[in-house]
Amino acid sequence: MTHKTTETGTARELILQRLRKAQPAPMSMPDVSALYGQELHEDHMTRVERLVLNLTNAMAQVHRTTWAALPKSLADVVRDQQLVSVALGPELLDDAAVCAALGTTTHVLPVTTVHGEQAALFNEVAAGVTLSRAAIAETGTVVLWSGPQSPRLLSLVPPVHIVIVDAHTVYDTLSEVMHAERWSDGLPTNVILVSSPSKTADIQQTLAYGAHGPKQLIVMLVEDVR
Repeated sequence: MTHKTTETGTARELILQRLRKAQPAPMSMPDVSALYGQELHEDHMTRVERLVLNLTNAMAQVHRTTWAALPKSLADVVRDQQLVSVALGPELLDDAAVCAALGTTTHVLPVTTVHGEQAALFNEVAAGVTLSRAAIAETGTVVLWSGPQSPRLLSLVPPVHIVIVDAHTVYDTLSEVMHAERWSDGLPTNVILVSSPSKTADIQQTLAYGAHGPKQLIVMLVEDVR
């Protein structure tokens, strides 16, 4: 019995030695920070124009305005789109000028608690209006920071999503946004990245809009300093 154990042990060691010798060298890992942290170093205007181009190419509407003109610009868009009702979260309900301007052209639904207005958002509201946290020029993406001030259903449920983007929060890349906005310090329950109206081509490879979210994205790009 002792002799068999020794032979078995020796055979096992030989097999393990061969396996160790046959193992390839450990793969060298790429420098992820360097790979995704490359900045384009574009000037502000070039960055904003690239955001507009990418959003437009992705079938979003972009309306350029100023903070002073924003209430009227919003009201004009709502009237031109014939939106009979819009929903606003707490972040915009505090803006008396915006509420007053919209109130002259459409019915405004205050969304203070998601559960309280959930049925109306699904069944009655034509558009949800939100503020963006930032935007990404490289991909034409708007970043939404959901939370009590900005319920995520406002951007996901109504047929039309209108989002207000401060041009001075436009970054080159997602990595730059993550570092500049210090995402490592903490995130909300949801960070929503919007690059176009909702669309899918799952059925017979035919592109359809609005299959799982807003079929229309309208960006109000505010270009002056508040």
